[in-house]
Amino acid sequence: MLLINTREKRIISDDECKRYYATQKPYGQWLDQNLVKLKDLPVPNKRVPVHDQVLRDKLYKAFGYTYEDIQDTILPMARDSKESIQSMGIDIPLAVLSERHQSLFNCFKQQFAQVTNPPIDAIREETVTDTHVFVGSDGNLLTEQASNCNVLEIDNPILTSVDLMKIKAIKRPGFKVETLSLLYYKNTSLEKALDRLFLAADRAYRQGANILILSDRGVDENHVAIPSLLAVSAMEQYLIRTKKRTAVSIILESAEPREVHHFACLLGYGARAINPYLAQECIEELVDKQILDKDPHTERTSGAEHRRCNSNSYRAG
Repeated sequence: MLLINTREKRIISDDECKRYYATQKPYGQWLDQNLVKLKDLPVPNKRVPVHDQVLRDKLYKAFGYTYEDIQDTILPMARDSKESIQSMGIDIPLAVLSERHQSLFNCFKQQFAQVTNPPIDAIREETVTDTHVFVGSDGNLLTEQASNCNVLEIDNPILTSVDLMKIKAIKRPGFKVETLSLLYYKNTSLEKALDRLFLAADRAYRQGANILILSDRGVDENHVAIPSLLAVSAMEQYLIRTKKRTAVSIILESAEPREVHHFACLLGYGARAINPYLAQECIEELVDKQILDKDPHTERTSGAEHRRCNSNSYRAG
């Protein structure tokens, strides 16, 4: 970085420029006093909710899991800790023209310039990727103050169920978490379901919540879930319209995302972090059936890490 000072008629070097701005405020002290790290939070004395096989099979069907999703996507990523390599380019009909039910994710495509071959990931290219995300209130971006550092630091945006339990149980000044259900009665219109979600978000905000967890747990024969991408993007735009965007962070707890593309879309449309609980249970099931010969806990972790991306390049805002 080179800075030209036209008044003094000199070039300010990279070291001098950075030293000047780095010493303006006690940034290190602010971070030490206010930054909260997810890895340092205690694990609640609770069991991680897990579905039995019968209910899990119903959830696979409800959220559109296919044999190919498990065999060609989830299994290779859990086994190899990286995205499976496939041909570049898509020759199937557009999702909007399909006669079969399509996931909302299929209506979106990555631009060619966003794709690398082989895929880049944060494990093998750690020096050039950044997966840290910060959850909570963003503070006043126009004023440098210690309270701006009062956020929750998460090492990567893909959360295990234990990580999410720790966030739900957080008891620290400056943080209040509220879980909003994405479920609605099957005969209700989707528009009304979204309106109720917005009302619930307003209520939580007025009560001081600055972390909103959108959850689709609880799907049954009478209740369906708002598609996760629609819920996240609609909530993001609603917060912008009502001028609450920088005061609230969105976390998604959903059974729907299972591919790298799904996570990229969700991060791009407003989610700060994602807990794909059904995909993680699927990995445990593969281990139990001896299809995958690895430790379930390790694979849940690698299942999070192999989906990590340069999150700041995707994230909305």
